[in-house]
Amino acid sequence: MRYLNAAETRRALPMPVAIEAMVEVFTGESETPLRSLLGGSLVMPGRLDDHMAIKVVSTVPGNPAGLVVLFGGDGSPVGIVDGPTLTAIRTGAVAGLATRLLASEGASTLAMLGAGAMAFDQIEAVRAVRPIARVLVWSRDKANAEGLAGRVGGAAVSDPDEAVSLADVVSCATPAKTALFSSEAVQEGTHVNAVGAFTPEMVEVPAEVLDRGYVVVDDLEAAAAEAGDLIQADRVANTTLFDLVAGTHPQIGEDVTVFKSVGIAAQDVAAARVALAGAESSGIGTYLA
Repeated sequence: MRYLNAAETRRALPMPVAIEAMVEVFTGESETPLRSLLGGSLVMPGRLDDHMAIKVVSTVPGNPAGLVVLFGGDGSPVGIVDGPTLTAIRTGAVAGLATRLLASEGASTLAMLGAGAMAFDQIEAVRAVRPIARVLVWSRDKANAEGLAGRVGGAAVSDPDEAVSLADVVSCATPAKTALFSSEAVQEGTHVNAVGAFTPEMVEVPAEVLDRGYVVVDDLEAAAAEAGDLIQADRVANTTLFDLVAGTHPQIGEDVTVFKSVGIAAQDVAAARVALAGAESSGIGTYLA
């Protein structure tokens, strides 16, 4: 059984590969029970086709720890992957898939709202599917915004509305409990990814943008239970990524598109499966007898 630490997980799962793994989530047969909070950890079991996985990750601030264990069709463990790293990559990848399906082909400016653990992979995912030439980074912590901007070759900004008004794609990855920007700042044709709010109490996107936009979620049941943006706005999604990938979604007539993700366990299964297969072929990781 192979084990991949954080650095090895990144080597084994480059973003373009991770995005293609997310396509498998929305075309395969899956089971995705809602996550549970046990003590200081989130527990997420899930199945995709003949593999299943269970993820346990810490919710304790300042302690990014956890594991994803992948099992084969016969119930035997296949391998173990660093949980926080896999989560960040697959969360970016599913937003990248949504961006590929929804954003303008020529989108060239990205506004990244939030500069925490998820932000780097959100930027990498959008860059993988659109010709992004300009990245504007905003965070309530100016030093974090400047640090991430330096890492990705972008620019830190102090006003989220200004960043949003200039952007073709807006990505939000924060623990906010109030909207990060105003509805008026969102220009016609903008695509918004919102991945940070994963409890009913959390909000990143203004209700007016959700009312105005074409809203896509990764899973209707999970969104109804956990997506604070939608719950507080009393907004039901137009469709899911399952239908969007299949081409069976309702026609898009709105001037703004929004992808709201709370994450589903099948995404962890797909990402872990691809990472461990890539690691095996490349000799990455440690083999546990």
